[in-house]
This record gives sequence, C-alpha cells and structure tokens, in this order.
Amino acid sequence: MKNLIIPIDHLVMLAELDDKEAGQMAKAIALYANKGIAPSFSNSALKAIFTLFRSNIEAQRESSAKRSEINTTNAMSKKSAAKKKTVKKTIPNDSESQQIADDATETSEAVEESLPLDAIEVVYPKLGTYRNESLSIWESFSEEKKRKAIDFVQTYISQTPNAIDQMYLNRYLGAEPWEK
Repeated sequence: MKNLIIPIDHLVMLAELDDKEAGQMAKAIALYANKGIAPSFSNSALKAIFTLFRSNIEAQRESSAKRSEINTTNAMSKKSAAKKKTVKKTIPNDSESQQIADDATETSEAVEESLPLDAIEVVYPKLGTYRNESLSIWESFSEEKKRKAIDFVQTYISQTPNAIDQMYLNRYLGAEPWEK
C-alpha cells in the first residue's frame, strides 16, 4: 500500500500504550501494510489492538484495489475512444464514409442482427464523451430508425458544415433530426 489512513480512535489507543509497545505496534502495522506479514505478539493486549488495525488495513486494501480496477477500466475506454476518433479522422471524404455506412447496413441485413452503435460512430463526426448515453438511446431504436439515423448523417453534415455547430452523437440521436 502506498498510503494508510489511521482513524483518530486507533491513534488514541496507540497513545495509551507505553513507548516500547507503541513502537512495536507501529512496526507491526508498517510490516503488515507493506508486505502483508502479521506479527506474532506474546502480549494479548497488542494482539487485540492489532486486529483493529488489520481490519482497517484490509478495508483500505480492498478499496484501493477497486479504485485501481475502475481507473484501469476508465483509462481503457478513453484509449478506445481516442482510437475511434483517430480512425474516423483518417476517412478522407464523404463518399467513403457513406460506403462504410452502407457496408455496415448490408452486413447487418445479411446477418439479421441489430446494428451496433459502432455503425454510426464510424461516420458521425462528433462523438463526445457520453457513449453510454448514446448507446442507451441507440439500443432503444428500431432497426429502421437506426438505418435512418446512419443514412441522415451525410445530410446533417452538409446542413451544418461548421463542426462547432454540430451536435455530439448523444444529442444527435436524442434530437432525431432525420425525422423532421
């Protein structure tokens, strides 16, 4: 563990020990926090006090592991979004973008599966950071509505050529401009 938070009531308990016992306890806490090695105290009071520190250390260890896992997941999704933006930017013109959307539609029709959100993300210019919201809206659409949304992207881009004026994907899907 890099950091250890000790509650005030534990510190008060530590202050009640004599200097020798407090030193032994401090070393035991440090060894357990860093290496997971539990001490073997002969003094029953030190054993009892250490169990309180042990439970606190374990709780912090679990919390740290969960936080690390969440951070890793978030970092991976940001890298994935960055890759999608890079891939999208390498598409040089509208006809190739339309061809990709058509291919996605044809593939979907052939397999009779639901169109994934990726089918519109490939052609839509402004993805933003609200992918979960976009995905939720996308999944509520019928297949026909999904195809209309994809087919309308090029029209929408030509109607609003300035990127600043274009809606992010989640707003585009929520506003349903292809229905107007």
